[in-house]
Amino acid sequence: MKNWKESTLITHQFHADELHLFHEKLMKTAFQLVHDGMTTDYGAPPCDFSWFVTGSAGRCEQAIISDQDHGIIFARSTPEIKEYFLTFGERITTLLEELGYPRCEGKVMSSNPVWCQSIADWEAQMNAWIQSNTWETIRYVLIFMDSRSLIGNEQFVAHVKSIIYRYMDKNPSFVQRLLDNTKHTVKAIGVLNQFITIQSGPHTGCIDYKQAAIFPYVNAIRLLAIMEGIEETSTLQRMKKLSKYEYLLEVHYEHFVQLLHLRLLDKNQRNYHDSRYIKIASLEKHEKKNLKLILKDLETLQKQIEVTVKRLIRDER
Repeated sequence: MKNWKESTLITHQFHADELHLFHEKLMKTAFQLVHDGMTTDYGAPPCDFSWFVTGSAGRCEQAIISDQDHGIIFARSTPEIKEYFLTFGERITTLLEELGYPRCEGKVMSSNPVWCQSIADWEAQMNAWIQSNTWETIRYVLIFMDSRSLIGNEQFVAHVKSIIYRYMDKNPSFVQRLLDNTKHTVKAIGVLNQFITIQSGPHTGCIDYKQAAIFPYVNAIRLLAIMEGIEETSTLQRMKKLSKYEYLLEVHYEHFVQLLHLRLLDKNQRNYHDSRYIKIASLEKHEKKNLKLILKDLETLQKQIEVTVKRLIRDER
């Protein structure tokens, strides 16, 4: 599988949709291999479950080199069942790592008990997250909102998300906490309309494309989607479904398409961390001009969304 991935990847990295389908095929194949091995060693899964992906995989927006973000929800909870699915989770995490998907630095993986639990334990955990005032737990809530079931019972993920929506209905100010968690961005355009590039180290002359361009869009559109109760996890699909905030998105759909494509132009990425940077000198003149325009429009969108959130909270009081 690893040899096939390395020899075939280049034929799928010219279009974001094709790259997504390539990654998805690999993940499903890896899951099936682990499933077969677990069935041989320990028997078939002891109850209904969902193996879900989140992060860029959940949003169908993986880069050429992508890390892991996934979890498991299973129907019943006994010590034996927990042990089964944690073993399953460790095996799938290990196999994906061997296939070139680095382990998530934040440990959002099925091998982590936090992300591999029964549906009852997930309910308790989500309730604890949304009622906490910490930056980390709100981040976990946002990560889960990007999740989608890849294998198994799709209703499990939807059920856990419904806890968030019910809480928001009773506590509109929760939206402000979600906004506060995602407001920090890396500024890439200076007051003189110049790119603010990294000045030292291995990424000298680059901008942090992930933090300056991709994440601000992801965070902004996710928040609007949560406010409108949209189930889609892809940023582009969320934009298509938004109805109340169309006035904010007149040009942003095409902008995000361009950002996803521009990220694929660098074919010399050596590792996962390289995939978040773009060397400005490698861009054509028209690409630089267009990127500056997108980043400026993105700043405007973020300000508009902040005003929208404050208005929503005021109107609900």
